[in-house]
Amino acid sequence: MRSLSILCLLLISASSFPSPCAQSPTTSPAASKETATVAGNVLRLDSGEPLKKAKVILLGSGGSDALYVFYLTDEGGHFLFENVPPGSYHLQVSRNGYVDAEYGQKKPGARGAMLTLVSGQRLTDLVFKLSRTASISGHVFDEDGEPIAKAGVQVYRASQREGKEQQNNYEPNLTNDLGEFRIFDLAPGRYYLAVNYRVEETMRSAAPAPKQKLDTGYQTSYYPNTSDPSKAQAISVAPGDEVRSVDFILRSSHLVTVSGKLINLIPATAEAWGDVSLNPRGSGLVKAAQDLSDHFKLKDGNFVIRNVPPGSYYLYASWSERDSREWHHARRELDVGNTDLDGVTITVSNGVDIPGRVTWEGGPPGDLQFLHVRLHPLEENPDGFPGQMVKPDATFQFKNIPEGAYRPVVSLGGLEENFFLKSVHYGTALVTLSGFTAQPGVNAFLELTLSTRAAHLNGVVLTAESLPAVGAAVVMIPDPPRRIAKELFKSVTTDQNGKFSINGIAPGDYKLFSWDSVEEAEWYNADWYDPDWLKPYETKGEAVHLDESDRKAVNLTVIETRSDSSASN
Repeated sequence: MRSLSILCLLLISASSFPSPCAQSPTTSPAASKETATVAGNVLRLDSGEPLKKAKVILLGSGGSDALYVFYLTDEGGHFLFENVPPGSYHLQVSRNGYVDAEYGQKKPGARGAMLTLVSGQRLTDLVFKLSRTASISGHVFDEDGEPIAKAGVQVYRASQREGKEQQNNYEPNLTNDLGEFRIFDLAPGRYYLAVNYRVEETMRSAAPAPKQKLDTGYQTSYYPNTSDPSKAQAISVAPGDEVRSVDFILRSSHLVTVSGKLINLIPATAEAWGDVSLNPRGSGLVKAAQDLSDHFKLKDGNFVIRNVPPGSYYLYASWSERDSREWHHARRELDVGNTDLDGVTITVSNGVDIPGRVTWEGGPPGDLQFLHVRLHPLEENPDGFPGQMVKPDATFQFKNIPEGAYRPVVSLGGLEENFFLKSVHYGTALVTLSGFTAQPGVNAFLELTLSTRAAHLNGVVLTAESLPAVGAAVVMIPDPPRRIAKELFKSVTTDQNGKFSINGIAPGDYKLFSWDSVEEAEWYNADWYDPDWLKPYETKGEAVHLDESDRKAVNLTVIETRSDSSASN
């Protein structure tokens, strides 16, 4: 917890808010009529007792960048925001040892409802009930029963769809000298555990590097002690659970060595260096195997990756000059069997430079300092490339992009977008949703035309009992031919009155859905992108056609998916 010296903090504000830290600040009658008040209490879910030292955040939405922070709730668990400008907000609560909560949330980790405030509104009876986080602890031993130190334990949140498990964090939990690990701050749910341990880690810092043969090692192990991810079992944790004695016994098995050479076709100095790595092809638990990598000096390009389990991989290579920020990349597929692979080659060559420009139909809308363009690779399991910011003169530049097919995507850095991408030209060719092909030797210009004549949709979602559906997911899904472009999907949540509003919609045919509970841990992996998941609901969507500048209203009845949700406030 941060020190009391930063008890009050105003991080970002689109308006001048008074300090929220005073428990009973003075408010003028005029301010009360023009602004809103939000107050409530934070309690423990298990006992109902007030929860002290909880942090409450009121985060502006709908184009607002207001971030209003209340440090911290008092002995009665009370929080208070005064003089809040009208608008739409997310109201979030966090406290060490408890699961984060958001207003209107159906269950921990789900999206919350939008909180819409109007002038003079006093919303002072909000109650958040926070559940305790859980923990999982255990040991990692070798086949002789000796503890293994510095083994990496990873946690994956279980999904209802196989292969869609989400890694709980990016850094594995390392075992101590007794082989112990403890993973904490887990929300209630089901989790898979995977353990990685690479013997050669202790050798990499040695000089000179030994050339000894390493044909045994430890494969990735999944709970309960299996190297087959399809046989992994999830561990269920409830609020406050401390699941102990989750022990792994790693047994040595035959592993192979992959060695070869990087072939570089780009001018470089002798000081340049880089690395290669093997990443499993697939998704979910299949990707748990880590640290299959090696470094190389570009002057010879030789690499050796030891302790590789049989399987299907992507072999990645990248290098850079010591004082340069420009990296050069290459990737190829590689299938590894039960014998060593020698003489593997991977070639790094000059990519494609793509200059571009943004033009506006209808004039640019306000502040565009966060406008950026990214190139979405169209191949399966694509690598990502950093987006390029659009300069004040409306130009942008991609450098050294690997040969391949791409579709440009324009966004406003997470802020609300009131425009759509109307047309794309690469050179003289009109680019459709199937993208364009970047090839070496082709010096073409990428021209993006954006339009402010986007459509707008609003409405109300009701339950089967004709009550407002609070915190329901409202999703616009384009007609099937356009579903290859995830950027055309739009999703929001309803507010406390069941109302929703969607801006920046490209013209076309859509179906509008509203679900009471869906998994959406990552926007690119949400339920509604899965055709198999969506199929049973297709007939329940509301068809809507939108032309440029259309403003339509559609009312929906929420689709009930399951009844295992629990209200957090």
